[in-house]
Amino acid sequence: MALPVKHACPRCQKPGIDGLAKRWSSRGSPAKCEACGGLCHVLASTSSGIWAAGILIVLLSLIAAVGLHSPLFVPSGLVLALACNLWAWKRAKLWPISKESATSATTANWFVTGIAVLLGLS
Repeated sequence: MALPVKHACPRCQKPGIDGLAKRWSSRGSPAKCEACGGLCHVLASTSSGIWAAGILIVLLSLIAAVGLHSPLFVPSGLVLALACNLWAWKRAKLWPISKESATSATTANWFVTGIAVLLGLS
């Protein structure tokens, strides 16, 4: 397997999306295909679900380790969470997005961030 892994672009179906670009893509900061220049992203619900599943697995392994007095659950939980994360990101679907929609999403993200900061300061 060659590194870095390239994922198929939903527009041109060629391997032009870098693995890290896919992981960090969102509506506000989409990944750019190296083959066609098209923009795409992973849905926020998919991205959040992958991270939540990993955290849940680790927490359950910690609870099992404390409850059953066996520290072996912790490393096995970490390995399981890592395997789940890698598998889920490999299967996560990329969705095409236009440049205009990405720009609008970026503006909305900054607006919400600004409101959150103002609320945090008060």
